[in-house]
Amino acid sequence: MKLKDVITVSLLGVVGFVISMVSGMITQVFGTYGVFVHVSIGSLLCAPVYFVMCHKIPKRGTIFIYYLLAGIIYSLMGFIPMLPIMAVAGLLGELCIGNRENYMNDGKISISYVISQVIYALHGFFFILFLGVEGLTKTFPNLFTVEKAQMVKDTFFNSKNMAIILSVEVIAAILGTMLGKYIYNKFFNKNIKREGMLS
Repeated sequence: MKLKDVITVSLLGVVGFVISMVSGMITQVFGTYGVFVHVSIGSLLCAPVYFVMCHKIPKRGTIFIYYLLAGIIYSLMGFIPMLPIMAVAGLLGELCIGNRENYMNDGKISISYVISQVIYALHGFFFILFLGVEGLTKTFPNLFTVEKAQMVKDTFFNSKNMAIILSVEVIAAILGTMLGKYIYNKFFNKNIKREGMLS
């Protein structure tokens, strides 16, 4: 991967991160129910960025850099535990897409996106799983009281809640891949534009 490719991925990663952050803030209007859709709106809206990135830079490491950058930005914001979670999301995304040729395969891109976004969506679960209630309050003292941390644990350790969170996220991510494929083909796929002009 060349330097210009890294720069392009980084720029697209920043765009994806901003969309995700703004979307996450919007979910606050749902109050206590926001946890069920916290990442889902972002998963729907960020997919076009992901599709364009994979098609434009079909090289190993593209997906990993995309998620790693988000983890680094989170770390700079004080959310250091997000770094390993986003790194894992990026690694799984790379593994799911498989061979380099699959960066041009919409089906493989879709699978990669859904799986990596599910990992991202479960960051709250991983926080409480590895840090516990006390660890969560110590790591994020400005965000969590013991009561709030306990609420997070009760939410993510409830099988019904987890089923809802996963279902909403998977549906949002799948719809996002459909949107991503449409936008890429409509505005960025030069081959389709050429075929349209020749027909």
